[in-house]
Amino acid sequence: MTELSKLGPFALENRLGNDQNSHVFHGFHLKQKRQAVVCILPERYAENPRARRRLEKRSRQLMKMNHPNIVRYHGAGIDQGIPFFALDYVDGISLQQYLKQHGPLPWETVVEIGLQVCGALSAAHHLNIHHLDVRPAHILLSGDGLTDPRKPLKVQITSFWADPRWRRSSLLLFPKDRQQYLSPEQFEDPQYVDDASDIFSLGCVLYEMITGKLPFDPLASGEERWKQPERPASLELDCPVWLDRVVMRMIEVLPDRRPADIDAVAAGLQESQEAVARGMSAIEHALAGNNGRESIIDIGIDRTEAEKLMHKPRYYEPSTLFNSRILLGLALIVVIGLVVFALRPLSDEQLYERATPLVDSRESLNWRLAEEKYLQPLIDRYPDSPYAAKAQSDIDMIQMARAESRLQNSLTKREFDNPAEQHLAGARALEANGNHLGAWYQFDKMVQELPETPENRPYRLIAQREIQRLQGLRLRKGVDKVLSVTINDYVSQAEDMILTGQEQEGREIFRRIHSLYQSYPDAKGAVDMATDILAKPIASEKSKEAATKTKTAQTQPTQEVRKQPLAETESPRDPMAATVEEVQTESATVEEQMVEQEAATGDSEEMPIEEATLENTPDEPMPEQVRPPLFPDSPILPGDKSGQP
Repeated sequence: MTELSKLGPFALENRLGNDQNSHVFHGFHLKQKRQAVVCILPERYAENPRARRRLEKRSRQLMKMNHPNIVRYHGAGIDQGIPFFALDYVDGISLQQYLKQHGPLPWETVVEIGLQVCGALSAAHHLNIHHLDVRPAHILLSGDGLTDPRKPLKVQITSFWADPRWRRSSLLLFPKDRQQYLSPEQFEDPQYVDDASDIFSLGCVLYEMITGKLPFDPLASGEERWKQPERPASLELDCPVWLDRVVMRMIEVLPDRRPADIDAVAAGLQESQEAVARGMSAIEHALAGNNGRESIIDIGIDRTEAEKLMHKPRYYEPSTLFNSRILLGLALIVVIGLVVFALRPLSDEQLYERATPLVDSRESLNWRLAEEKYLQPLIDRYPDSPYAAKAQSDIDMIQMARAESRLQNSLTKREFDNPAEQHLAGARALEANGNHLGAWYQFDKMVQELPETPENRPYRLIAQREIQRLQGLRLRKGVDKVLSVTINDYVSQAEDMILTGQEQEGREIFRRIHSLYQSYPDAKGAVDMATDILAKPIASEKSKEAATKTKTAQTQPTQEVRKQPLAETESPRDPMAATVEEVQTESATVEEQMVEQEAATGDSEEMPIEEATLENTPDEPMPEQVRPPLFPDSPILPGDKSGQP
C-alpha cells in the first residue's frame, strides 16, 4: 500500500502494532487538535455500491454507542478512494499485553475488569449491537491502576466492527489466537448469534485472567475441541468458589445453559465480590438468596436444605455406641443404594426418549450431544432393541446433514476432504448444468464403488436418496435446465450396449431417459426410441451372440456414417472421473448465473459484507469451461434434421 500522510481530516503518523503491514495508524485531527486511531478498510467499501451502503449503515449504528467503557467511534469516510473509520486514541495497553507482563491476575482484578466489560457489552446489546470478537487484544487498560495496584484501572472495549453475518468459512480462516475465544455456535451457524456468544467469549477471557490458560484447546477437533475444562478454582487456589461458578456458567457449550444476558453476568460478579467480603459460607449464601434476583451462582444447596442445616441443634443427647453403629450402618446402606440407583445404565427406551428432543431441535450442537451421549450408546448396548433401528436412522440423518455442510465448505475452499465428497460434488455439478443422466450415473457409481466404511456411509446414503429423487423427477421445459446434447450421447451409448450384448445395462439407460424426459418436448425422439426399445422383450442368449457377430462384421465406413469421431484432444471418459477443477468451474458457472439473474430482477436486498467483497474475487478469470462429452458418440436421432433432440 502507498504510504499516506493524510486521510480525510487526519494526519497519519506511525502505524500501531508490531506488524509493518498494519492498516491501523496513530492519527491527529488537524482541526480539533486531538489524537485518534485511523483504521483503513478494504477497497471494496469504496468501489462496491452495496458494500459502501453497508459501511454507512454500520457507521451510523456504531456512532450511537456512548459509554465510558467503549472506545468512542467517530464515523467512517472515503478519501482518495480509500475507505477508513476513526476512533478515540487510548493511551494505555491491551489486556493481552498486560497478561503477558503479569501472568494470572488476582481475582479482585479479574472482577474489576469483568464488571467494566459487562457494562460496555450491556450498553451495546441494548442497541442490538454485538461485538462477536471479545478477546484480550480488544480490551484496553489505562489509568493509574497500570502502575499502582491500589488504584483503579480504566477498562474500555474496542473493535465493534465485526459483521454479524460472518460466514463459517471466514471464521475458519481466522488465526488460532482469534478462534480460541469464539463460541461454538459461531462455527456452527455464524448468522444466528446473540448475547450468548459475547458471554461465552468474555467467559474465556475471565478464565484466562484467573488461570493463565484458555479453557478450550483451539488445535483440537471433534469432541476434544469442546471438552469440559478444569474448574478455575482447581487450578488457582485463591479463586473464590463464587467466581468459579460464574465463569463455568459463562463457558457452557450449549447457549441455553449460559446466563440469560450480560446483566446477569454482572450481577453474578458483584454477588461473588459481596459474598467474599462478608465471609459468607455456601450454606449462608443459599439461605440469603440474591435480594429477590435470580442468581447464576449454583453452589449445589437449595434454600430448604440450608434452612434445615442452619437450624439444626448444635448438641445432641448422648447415645450408646451400639445405636450409633446401627445408624451409621443404615445410613451407609442407604447411600450405597442411592449411588447404585444413580449409576445404573439407562434403558434403550430412556436413551431414545432423551435423544428425541435434541434431534428434533435441528441444532448442530444438540445433534452432536444426542449422537454421542444417547443414540450411539443405545446401538452399542442394545443392538437388538427395536429402538436401535430408529437410533441408526437418526444418526444417518445427522451425519448426512454434516456431510452436506462440509461439502459447502469444501466448495468454498475449492479443496475436497475425501474422494466421496469429490464424487458428490461432481454429481451435483452435472445436475446443476442440466446433465441429469450424468448425475444419475455418478450417484449409481457412488453406491456401487465406494467402500462400505463408516466414513463413506453418509455419502452412500445421500447418493441413494438422490437416485430415488431422480426416479420421481419429471423435467419440464422452461422450468428445468437440460443439456440436450447429453441425451444423444446416452442414446448412442445405450444402443452400443444392446448391440454388444449388454442389454440389461442399455435398457437401464433407456428407462432413465423415459423417466426423466417423458414430459420434456425437445427430447421426444429419444423418449419414443426408449419406449420402443423397452416394449420389446429381452433377447435370448443366441440372439445376443448373433447381434454381437453382426456388430463385429460392420464395416468402418458404416460406422463413420453413424458416429462422429472424437477430436484429437478428446477421449472417452467415465463421468466418475470428473476432476476437482471441473467441479469448481461448474460450481462457479452456476453462481455466475445466479448473480446475473439477481441483477436482471433488480434485487437490491442487502447481503453480508463477505458476500459482496471484491477481494474474494480471483485476480484472474476462471478458464472457460470445456467439457468433453460423457460418451464419445453424438448420433442424430431418427427424424431430427438439426442434430439436436
